[in-house]
Amino acid sequence: MQARQLNLLAYIHRAQLAHQVAMAHLATLIAWQQLGLTQSRRRAMGNPPAFLIGRLFGPRFAQAYGASPSGSSSDSYNPAALQASLKRHDSVVHRILAEVARQQWRRAVPLRDAHMARVLQANYVSSTSSRTGVPVMHVHDDNFPRLLAWQSPSDVQGLQALTQTVTRRFAFLRPRDLTWASAWIVQPRCPNTRHQLRRRGHTFLDAQGRWGASDTLSFHALRSNRWIGCYFREYPMGWATTGATRWKRGRHYVERPLAEFSSQDFWRWYSQHSGLHAGAWRNNPLASSYAVRDRYAAPEGAGLPDVLGLSAQGLRQPNARFRLSLRTSLAVSDLGQAWHIPRLGDADAWWRARRLARVSAAETYFAAPAAPTGGQAELPSLFRPYWQARLVATNNVTHGARP
Repeated sequence: MQARQLNLLAYIHRAQLAHQVAMAHLATLIAWQQLGLTQSRRRAMGNPPAFLIGRLFGPRFAQAYGASPSGSSSDSYNPAALQASLKRHDSVVHRILAEVARQQWRRAVPLRDAHMARVLQANYVSSTSSRTGVPVMHVHDDNFPRLLAWQSPSDVQGLQALTQTVTRRFAFLRPRDLTWASAWIVQPRCPNTRHQLRRRGHTFLDAQGRWGASDTLSFHALRSNRWIGCYFREYPMGWATTGATRWKRGRHYVERPLAEFSSQDFWRWYSQHSGLHAGAWRNNPLASSYAVRDRYAAPEGAGLPDVLGLSAQGLRQPNARFRLSLRTSLAVSDLGQAWHIPRLGDADAWWRARRLARVSAAETYFAAPAAPTGGQAELPSLFRPYWQARLVATNNVTHGARP
């Protein structure tokens, strides 16, 4: 019973992981849809014009600029529908899976003992024995309640590190950072620098364990003047952010960015915000500012849930043992002729008057499938349903009657 309970918890935790992967995909899809919408608007405005992008970087970039994401007309890809699905996943994570895990662990020992009592009831109540003859059960040296402990998302056995490891397997969720340089030399003052097309995007968890995604695309035209020399003039082509963000105001984006620069030169605006983090200028700071300004949805949800993991004692000894003693008021003779003792015949009648008393011990342990040759054996974990049970020797067993 203990092994079944631990394996159930492992399956619950794996389901938690699956929901986090789904939520990461949903957040990324929302940002992807919003990026496509802003690109379409910028292309329609001609800021920057598609023919210029095609001439500088090739026709495939001009074709992609402003193209709607595949399936965007479907209701299932509608950002509002995706956001609603994201909320439903969060509800399942906390209101169903996390609650079932809490109840399962809280009732683990009572359920185990009740199950053993039902087995005794089924085996000792028969036509030859009354219900009053069911053995009295006592559990000793039980370390099962101390095997597990609750782990916060940031703990070593928590959900955060494993979630990030799992999501890195999906190409759709990996960083979307690409930079293309034009082949044209446009500024004699800086002949080694070219116009650039910068695509930036990332999907991530914030400090509260909530998913967020951001995507930007900008054309950086190489410019030069006598005051600051060469610099990049950014022309945002698309932007989107939803949910959480790891951008920091004043370091990666600015509040109330200018919508257009007819009243102020870009390089002067650039100089005024020189306090932006150096990395921001290697990315798309103006598009990032627009993305935060037009954020599709604010961070919401309860974040990553707590999960059960091995306690400090469980890490030292990753198994759960207990000893069980049974005593009954019945004599062996009351159990029927099926009971006998080796090496004693029916003539030795004294043993039939003895009261039945027995002691047994069992343990639950982790046994993963054999690792490949040269591979590393798996450590006990509440994310792997490889818990099994077996009888173990005890020094207190008294040999006697058996069926």
